[in-house]
Amino acid sequence: MNSVKETLRARWLRRGLDTHVSLPLFALLLLVAIWLVTFHEIDAEREHAQDAAADSLHEMLGTYEAQVARSVDGIDQTLRMLKYAVERKGPLGALPELGREGLLPPGVVFVVSIVDRHGVTVASNPRALSISVADQGYFKFHQERDSGATFVSPALRDAANSEWHLHFTRRLDDVDGNFAGIVVVETDPAYFTSSYERSRLGERGMLGLVGSDGVVRALRTGDKMSFGQRLGTADGEIENRIGGKYSGISELHGIALNVLVGLDEQELMAGFERQRREKLWEAATLSAGLVGVTVLAWLWSWQGARARARMRRAQETYAAASAASMDAFFVMREVRNSEGVIIDFKIVDANIRAAQMTGTSKQELCGTTLCQLIPAARDNGMLKGLSDVIAAGGMHEQEWQNTVPQLRARWLHHQVVAVQGGIVAIVRDISERKLAEERMLHLAHHDTLTGLPNRSLIADRLAHTIAQARRNDGVVLVAFIDLDGFKLVNDGLGHNAGDELLKVVAGRMSGCLRASDTVGRFGGDEFVLLLDEPASVVDAAPVLERVREAVLQSISVSGQDVQVSCSIGVAVYPNDGGDAGTLLMNADAAMYRAKELGKNNIQFYTREMNASIEEKLVLLEGLRCALDDGQFRLVYQPKVDLRTGRVFGVEALVRWDHPEHGVIGPDRFIPLAEESGMIIALGDWVLRSACAQNRAWQRAGLAPLRISVNVSPRQFEDPQLVERVQRALGDSGMAAEWLELEVTEGVIMRDLQQAVDKMAAVKAMGVSLSIDDFGTGYSSLSALKSFPISTLKIDKSFVRDLGRSSGDEAIASSIIGLAHRLKLRVIAEGVETEQQRSFLRENGCDEMQGYLFSRPLPPEQLALLLAAPAMELV
Repeated sequence: MNSVKETLRARWLRRGLDTHVSLPLFALLLLVAIWLVTFHEIDAEREHAQDAAADSLHEMLGTYEAQVARSVDGIDQTLRMLKYAVERKGPLGALPELGREGLLPPGVVFVVSIVDRHGVTVASNPRALSISVADQGYFKFHQERDSGATFVSPALRDAANSEWHLHFTRRLDDVDGNFAGIVVVETDPAYFTSSYERSRLGERGMLGLVGSDGVVRALRTGDKMSFGQRLGTADGEIENRIGGKYSGISELHGIALNVLVGLDEQELMAGFERQRREKLWEAATLSAGLVGVTVLAWLWSWQGARARARMRRAQETYAAASAASMDAFFVMREVRNSEGVIIDFKIVDANIRAAQMTGTSKQELCGTTLCQLIPAARDNGMLKGLSDVIAAGGMHEQEWQNTVPQLRARWLHHQVVAVQGGIVAIVRDISERKLAEERMLHLAHHDTLTGLPNRSLIADRLAHTIAQARRNDGVVLVAFIDLDGFKLVNDGLGHNAGDELLKVVAGRMSGCLRASDTVGRFGGDEFVLLLDEPASVVDAAPVLERVREAVLQSISVSGQDVQVSCSIGVAVYPNDGGDAGTLLMNADAAMYRAKELGKNNIQFYTREMNASIEEKLVLLEGLRCALDDGQFRLVYQPKVDLRTGRVFGVEALVRWDHPEHGVIGPDRFIPLAEESGMIIALGDWVLRSACAQNRAWQRAGLAPLRISVNVSPRQFEDPQLVERVQRALGDSGMAAEWLELEVTEGVIMRDLQQAVDKMAAVKAMGVSLSIDDFGTGYSSLSALKSFPISTLKIDKSFVRDLGRSSGDEAIASSIIGLAHRLKLRVIAEGVETEQQRSFLRENGCDEMQGYLFSRPLPPEQLALLLAAPAMELV
């Protein structure tokens, strides 16, 4: 029995070793093994796909964040430059200046605007409709607070631009720090989502900007573009929006914006699902014995090929994007020693711009290390700075002046972003921008016409030089220079000729000085010389004399040789002042003294000069209240007909009865009133008082006579002159025919056409016009014939030597003949002798006034004179 059982057992054991038995068993075992391996691989692939999706999201978020940060930084830089230009040139001059410098962004993409404190758009590029934005949120944001930051509004559209735009704005302040408006850069929201790529983001991915307030500035999902909706940034809200958990949001540094990247989970895992189905199919095939281990090996090989293809497509996409950028991209992996300390960075990828910046090929650049490329990186802090970025994380940026010969740029700006296992560095050459900033700084401290230091730079250098001289017990000489005769050239030949003359004179002055000395343009035709620590004042005199002689040489401008001289006033530290303001003031006083002494000379400051200035200041202060206190009075000098001896008119002359200094003549206070602008009020008082007095004489029964009133240069240029004359005639009730206005020849020649128009308006009222001091104003005959005048007055400088000077006699007779040919009457002023009167009468002069007949008289005495019989002069 036992032997039978053992035989059966052996038989079954042998049968189990047979092919038709072992094969199903082996197949069953192989089937179990295949499906166990298949399910294990499916789980591993799922985990791998999820990791790859997370890495892709992180990479795309970092890249998009860097792109948006550069775009926002560029817009912010434009706002800063625009704000700086507005503070320098004003709202209307800022955009033209930036346009000339090539600093404005392209108008196809960006609209740049300047808005004043009232919300009105005053300038824009490209030019757009001027509208009010006072009710817009971004305007109110800056109006209500001074945050010092750029504000990004939700998408808006207005009357100036019907398309939806994002507004990037910065606040403008005036010199007192008060709100003065805003500067605006507008762009299409789609500008920030133009980098959307379906190959990476799919058809349902998300790319956009969300404000810290939760309002979407720009959001693109596939082909759909949206903005303005509220999208919370809390966990889960974005994922619910796009149907998956693969989304990321990152806050931009320095601005209230978040970048958003979202990937659809179904799209991300679509490849994995395809692989899962394939593996199940392959497992089923293997289970049926159709493929075997070879198919499994082939599957792994095919899977590897697919992975390499995906990597190659990603590299090609990155290469295409980076090649189009003007920035240099460096992707570097950290190299650590055995202790875990970063000792170098290996460059694993770079774009063409990076190769150009380093002067190597892309192939040579990739594979080398930072310290091999830049040996000084260990010593100059570059390696340490990059290591600190990895330790701190996030994005870091900096501008720096390049001292590394391996990088071909003078100024660089870099953004470094820490990524897992290394960093991504974006380097930009900003040398041109820095050069433009240097040019703008130079323009802020130098005169644009001559290139010399301007007033502010002169003041800074003078203060610095005085401080240095104070430490070294040195001497500083300041010379104030004013050109003599420049106004004649500027008015006669035009402003272009005047500018050319100033440039030539500036160059000549510069050529007379040492390298340590300074010549600057103080304004107009005024210059300042700063001689740094001359050995003595005497040693400086030759330098000043060279400057005077250089200016005196003739200059050819506008095809005509002209000659100007200069008056130089000099003040010396420490004798004439201990600070810049005092020295300049005393040098100016010395310059005016040089003018008074005949011009074209050099005067050193003396304390007596200040006495003259103080006297002027006292008179100027007294002028401010003299009119209100009734300190002025009028006297009247008769005008006499040379043929009949009859008094036909008077000239009103003003006198100042000063309570302390007595009677002050017009030669002392009229120039001060002209300079200070008080001549307008004083002249109006003289005009009204003279008309009222003449009307009073007429009411008293005296024969009507014409009263002459002098009009100063500033009065004549006053736009309200005609209205003032009408008001004086209306208030006094005097007929216009009994009023004559005397205007100097030089005033008319300042602006001939304007002068003729104004004189015609006065003439139309019936008021007579006379040219005073004729012969001293360089008027041409063609201009003279166009003047609507009735009388020429020969200047007393030509009358003084009649009978003794043949030259003055020739001039006087020529003026009389010229006037009669133009059907004008001629009056000579300053007639004091019988010899002068006889010459004038013999040569046909019509009228005269002067001490020979009468001095200026008060109105009461003149009334007695007018009541007497006519004086016979024949």
